[in-house]
Amino acid sequence: MLKVILGDFMDRKHLAEFALKHLDYTLLDPEADEKQITEFLEKASKWKPAAVCVLPTEVFRAKETLDSQIIVASAAGCFPNPNGDISQRIEDIKTAVEGGADEIDLVMDFEAMMDLRPGDARATLEQLIDECDGLTVKVILESSCLDLEEIEDAARIAIECGADFLKSSTGRRGGCTPLVAEILAEIAQEHGEVGIKISGGIRTLEDLQNHLDSMENAIQVTSIGPNRFRIGASSLLNSIEKILEN
Repeated sequence: MLKVILGDFMDRKHLAEFALKHLDYTLLDPEADEKQITEFLEKASKWKPAAVCVLPTEVFRAKETLDSQIIVASAAGCFPNPNGDISQRIEDIKTAVEGGADEIDLVMDFEAMMDLRPGDARATLEQLIDECDGLTVKVILESSCLDLEEIEDAARIAIECGADFLKSSTGRRGGCTPLVAEILAEIAQEHGEVGIKISGGIRTLEDLQNHLDSMENAIQVTSIGPNRFRIGASSLLNSIEKILEN
């Protein structure tokens, strides 16, 4: 496991490099203006994270602007809503797919899980994943709204529905905790090829280290690569670039 003593420059550098290699650099603000979008894409072009994650309407621009090595993911299905008109959620996914998205991040109906309606959550998720055209799908559990048993149940339903990644949070209703990261790591380890995306509240390298430490006993994150581990964040890149520019 990548254990970092944060007072040591070289260790901080290694952690920053690891973070960048696994980063889903994110801009999901529907009110973002042209200047913000341009600056976001310029920063992604400079630092080349594993992926960017944008709204469906920005997928085509991201694909046209960025190097092909940078994965373009889209938070689709009327993000960050967990439910609503299914036809609108499907149309939103289609916009992302037609724009050329490589991956889709979907919010599971966590409210159905909270209301003890797992069958409804499963049925909706199956329908939405079917619309993703075989792309890599990260299912957002919104762990901050669920108790531990509900998180485990939601994760297993997501896997059974075809999720490629378990993603902790949208970041709109709270974030990922080290305990949740550990639980997702344990579940992913049980299911072999399922990936993990920790997101929400991971703003600094210290935050990231705390999550990595919690996952240490369940899975060797540093050995599985970005095809099975991602970090969803919008501001973490600020911490990364401060280290790597020196």
